[in-house]
Amino acid sequence: MRALAVRARRFAATVVLALAGISCAGAQEFSAFAGRTYAVEPDANSFAWLISYAQDLGEHFAFSFAWQNEGHVPGHHRDGHSVQAWAKARPFSPQLTLAAGIGPYRYFDTAVVQSGGSHSDDHGYGVLYSVSAAWRTQGRLLYEVRFNRVETNHSIDTSEVLLGVGYRLDQDAAPFAPASADARRSELTVFAGRTIVNSFESEQATALSVEYRYAFRPALRASVAWLSEGDAELIRRNGLVVQGWYEPSFSGDRFTLGLGLGVYIAIDDYREDREGAFPNGVITLTASYRVGRDWRARFSWNRVISNYDRDTDVLMLGAGYRF
Repeated sequence: MRALAVRARRFAATVVLALAGISCAGAQEFSAFAGRTYAVEPDANSFAWLISYAQDLGEHFAFSFAWQNEGHVPGHHRDGHSVQAWAKARPFSPQLTLAAGIGPYRYFDTAVVQSGGSHSDDHGYGVLYSVSAAWRTQGRLLYEVRFNRVETNHSIDTSEVLLGVGYRLDQDAAPFAPASADARRSELTVFAGRTIVNSFESEQATALSVEYRYAFRPALRASVAWLSEGDAELIRRNGLVVQGWYEPSFSGDRFTLGLGLGVYIAIDDYREDREGAFPNGVITLTASYRVGRDWRARFSWNRVISNYDRDTDVLMLGAGYRF
């Protein structure tokens, strides 16, 4: 329990650092990348992809939060999130930006166990180093090539070569500004989707959820939800999820992008070493799109972080009503 608390504090510190950066004034960008991962031990390569939200901190600095998947290196299926500080320059053209970034990398590695069990869900921290070159068009699009280097103490080291497309965003309001008097602060959403166990077999099940979300400020929210992950062979888990959110809106509240962090108090019928409810960590990426005046279509990607090798990805699509 103490180890779980230490990991939670480290994780929370990383997210707070990210929110402190992206809440500053400046332009925002959302980017998606695809490419290859290269490892030395074992000597192998695999696919790679990354999604990133970045915020300018003036002309020469930026801050970013990213989630990357390093593919399927033999014995390791690793992904995770990173927070990076960036230094930028435009020495040759106003449209060409050269940048270098560094920051902590929180990884989740589905790894081979040496004795007993089918797999282990290893959690840890490393450092992510990046260099990039981005070409900005006259519109909102930008094209980027990025090189990443991940170094860890207790897992494999990797390099990634990625090509990406980005889109410049217009945030509606300052994150900590008071909400307008006529703002609809509450949102009730019903979800259905898929649970995928983070194992080498990727066992799956149907997932269901009902969530209530409340906006305290334009970009600061909290939610409480009931989540059923279904029967995915290795787990049959359900329970209560409580999260805090950074979720700014864009383009006149047409859509939102959000990052949530919280706790999942769950019961797993297949867990033999403990009876009753127990805590898991949960981190969620979400996006919503306004449909009509009060309705939202919402997608959420939940990563359940367990301490007994039963991490899951829960991908959900839902219909929400704001009031």
